[in-house]
Amino acid sequence: MGYRIGTLHARDVLRAYALIERIMPGLDLDQWTALTRRAADCRRWFVVKDREGYIRGICHVAVRGEGDFRRQVEVPLIAAVSLKDCEEVRALLFSAVKTFAMAERCQKIHIWTAVPTTWPVLVDYLDHGPRGHGLIISADSDSLPDQPIFPVKM
Repeated sequence: MGYRIGTLHARDVLRAYALIERIMPGLDLDQWTALTRRAADCRRWFVVKDREGYIRGICHVAVRGEGDFRRQVEVPLIAAVSLKDCEEVRALLFSAVKTFAMAERCQKIHIWTAVPTTWPVLVDYLDHGPRGHGLIISADSDSLPDQPIFPVKM
C-alpha cells in the first residue's frame, strides 16, 4: 500500500497520541507531549505511516544492559493498526527494531508480552525489571516472530 517508516517527528506527536492513548490509557496528553518534547526522545519511537499520513504502527525501543553480551533492545510497546496490511506494517516495525539493535550493537531483542499500564511502570521496569519474560530473539534473525502478542491489533 505504500507505507513509510521512520522515527517520530514533532509534527506527528499529536497524531501518534490518538494511537498511544488506546494502547496505554493511563497516559494523558500532557505526559505524552513531555515524553516526546526532545528530538532524542522521539528517536526512540518508530512510526509507520500510510500515503495519507495516518499512523498505522508504532513502537518504542530502549537499550538496557552493559557489555557486549548483556546489552539488548527492549521493545515494551509495539502496535500495528491496519485493516488490510497488518503484516506489512508489522514487518516494517520489526525491520526498524532490528536496524536499531544492530546500530546499538545489541545481539538480542526483547519484545514484551504485555504493554505496561502506565508510563512510570514502564520506566521503572526498564531500570529495575527482570529480563526473563516476553519474547527474546536474535537481532540478526531473518524471520518475523509468529506470536499472537506481536503486534497488538486494535
